[in-house]
Amino acid sequence: MSMTRRQRVEAVLQGKTPDRVPVCFWHHFGKLSPEDTVKAHVRWLEDSGEDLLKMMSDEFFFYPLNGAKTPADFLALRPLGKNAPYVRGQIERAGQICNAVAGSVVTLYNTFSPYANLKHAMGQERAVALLKESPEVFGHVLNVILTDTLDVIEGLLTESGTDGLMLCMQGAEETLFSEEDYLRFLRPGEQAIVEAANRLSDRNLLHLCGWDGIPDILERWKDYPSAMVNWDVDVERVKLRDGKAYFGGRVLLGGLNNRPGSVMTDGTKEEVQAAVKSVLKEAEGSRFILGADCSLPSDIDPVRVRWVVEAIESVS
Repeated sequence: MSMTRRQRVEAVLQGKTPDRVPVCFWHHFGKLSPEDTVKAHVRWLEDSGEDLLKMMSDEFFFYPLNGAKTPADFLALRPLGKNAPYVRGQIERAGQICNAVAGSVVTLYNTFSPYANLKHAMGQERAVALLKESPEVFGHVLNVILTDTLDVIEGLLTESGTDGLMLCMQGAEETLFSEEDYLRFLRPGEQAIVEAANRLSDRNLLHLCGWDGIPDILERWKDYPSAMVNWDVDVERVKLRDGKAYFGGRVLLGGLNNRPGSVMTDGTKEEVQAAVKSVLKEAEGSRFILGADCSLPSDIDPVRVRWVVEAIESVS
């Protein structure tokens, strides 16, 4: 029996057999007006034919550090508050998108770890330098960001109609932070957002970001509980075939390289569909949603996701 897109994803989450493997890809839409952000998500969902919608409001991509540059500036930062545009805006935008898709698909909203937010706001080089120059200031800023992130999470999962969150982890690159610094500064914030999300939803996706192309110390993240997990199978030493055992039987999401020049972005229809069938074979025996390692290029043609769906349907 044919399933709806929501039923298909729910079946995988519940450990049941779907009519076919679900599909989920995402990309950045850029800083758009609220109305155009909603329209862009709806258009992507319709044109791609995917089954799970990962929302991304790029107007809120950068946490507002309010011009802070010196250690004194950073120490003066305080949480923005529940009514700040950065907090309320994300909750409202997610609600508008969820209303627009009217429950037709499972929805996830992108939520970055405190360090990932800091990295995006000031750049990784400056963030690492701040830790070296003034660990206490670095920790203070992460705690400020964490407080606002927890308010965003609460609003998203209690007000907006969002089904779950994509919890994006960054900062575990093998060459970046020592174990001591990671445990002292990054891990507490990561744990806090994972715990907050899981208190309010059982449909969260743990995204272990490998965007920088440097292998991560996945052991730092692997035991964070989540319904689904996505990692960069082209960068990390844990490959798709290893995911079921490594991540404890969770739903695996991914399989295809997202980077420019990959088959998914530049291959012919035949090449894309051959790659899909290879991924399906590698993922056999796992609860699985087919997607990519991370965000596709912003100018990706959604017909390429249609090719993925067609390939899956041809073998289902």
